[in-house]
Amino acid sequence: MFDSLKKNLDFQNVYKNGKIIGNKDVTLRYLKTDRPVNRLGIVVSKKVSKRAVVRNRLRRQIRAYYRELDGELKQGYDLILSAKPACVDRSYASLTRSIRHLFVKKNLIL
Repeated sequence: MFDSLKKNLDFQNVYKNGKIIGNKDVTLRYLKTDRPVNRLGIVVSKKVSKRAVVRNRLRRQIRAYYRELDGELKQGYDLILSAKPACVDRSYASLTRSIRHLFVKKNLIL
């Protein structure tokens, strides 16, 4: 199980003090914390798509894959996954490969 980043102050803390890595589909910002669990924030702006249906679908897909991956991740991080416009046309499998690539590259997977 994971918690969500909800407060603007929490997002700003990760943006200001965290590290960043990205690929063509997704950007990952992460910050090590002293919490026993990870907290996830998902950002899909109107630049990605003007249609709310598309933005919400991407949020659901990212959240679903994160739930699958949650048992494999190191704990104690605040994570923000930001979708890029290129990921709108990608399949679910392609999106999950992009997200997994970022976690593996930064050694966040056990």
